[in-house]
Amino acid sequence: MKKLRLEEIINLVDDNSIVADIGTDHGIVPYELIKSNKAKKVIASDISEKSLDKLREKLDYLDEPEKIILNVSDGLDDLNEYQVDTIIISGMGGNLIADILGKNIDVAKSANCLILGANNSLSVLRKFLHDNSFEIIEEVDLFENDKYYQILKIKVGKQLFLNEYEYEFGEFLIDNRSENLKQYIKQQIDNKKTILSNISEKESDNVKNAVDNINEEIQELEKVLIKIEA
Repeated sequence: MKKLRLEEIINLVDDNSIVADIGTDHGIVPYELIKSNKAKKVIASDISEKSLDKLREKLDYLDEPEKIILNVSDGLDDLNEYQVDTIIISGMGGNLIADILGKNIDVAKSANCLILGANNSLSVLRKFLHDNSFEIIEEVDLFENDKYYQILKIKVGKQLFLNEYEYEFGEFLIDNRSENLKQYIKQQIDNKKTILSNISEKESDNVKNAVDNINEEIQELEKVLIKIEA
């Protein structure tokens, strides 16, 4: 298995868990969880039958293929409360993950933990989790194919966010001085400075407003960078 994100997700799964992998795609995570004996059982769920076919082809290579249950379903719709102790949702945007959880919030809250890998809209996802009484217990970040990713491990609970930027970048990653996060923020600052340098010097309210907004964004990013480097 070469995908770093999937390796990190698997590492976050507690031993002997009963897992539901939502949007499993080709089923790499369920396959590896059973192959390594890390999980007792995995429900591999996807809205696409064709995606599950990729996993179905690999089941014969497992000693205990019956430990993977293939399920065509939309999100958490086919799960019952307390049916699994770990729910994995990754490879989609933060808005969609929030929608999936919100649609079946009681099922989500019945799990011991959830592992969420959002491709974007992390602030939206963290605010949803905060508003719905989840707390983040671990955060992992990495670069894969030059793109920055974060993975959240959460459970039911309360969490206090002291600063708005923690919704976007993560309290744990900031406090732990993540080198990946530092690199990502520096890239964002450089990108915004490049945009500023390319903006026309034409005097107009729209241009001035754009420049002011970008400068404010740079200042906020620099605040986070100072916090990481402190």
